[in-house]
Amino acid sequence: MDPVLDPDRPHTTYLIGRLDRIIRRALEERLRSHGVTLLGYTAMTVLAVRPGLSNAQLARRSFMTPQGMNQAVAVLAEGGFIQRSPDDANRRRQRIELTDLGHRVVGECSAAVAEYEQQLLGALSPDARDELNGLLRAVVEANRLHSGTVGTTAADSTS
Repeated sequence: MDPVLDPDRPHTTYLIGRLDRIIRRALEERLRSHGVTLLGYTAMTVLAVRPGLSNAQLARRSFMTPQGMNQAVAVLAEGGFIQRSPDDANRRRQRIELTDLGHRVVGECSAAVAEYEQQLLGALSPDARDELNGLLRAVVEANRLHSGTVGTTAADSTS
């Protein structure tokens, strides 16, 4: 059998993609009850760590396009999760910050995400979890350096 098509040893990229879809679906379901999407939650976690970012800065750190972030910011502002205010240094630039509601929802969502992660990784020992985390960080870092990607998420800077 062609080793590329061996069902007993699928490509690592296939497994990562499959896991990504499983995780996205599960997180979207858990976050929906808090009134946010996964992209909205990601942006909010970035703002929790780095308040006052501009739309462009927030987009880079959330791995979104500025246009996509415009839409996400509009939805978050409409929901009362964030507020925008003119930057004193550059009045054309809007600073984006979490509201009190936004901070509360980030906390609630983060607890739901942590609970899901415990469930997801429940079959692994603490040492295996640490090893997996280290391996994934190494792959992310190697590819970030290779691709020249700029910006990190709140998870990158706090985990």
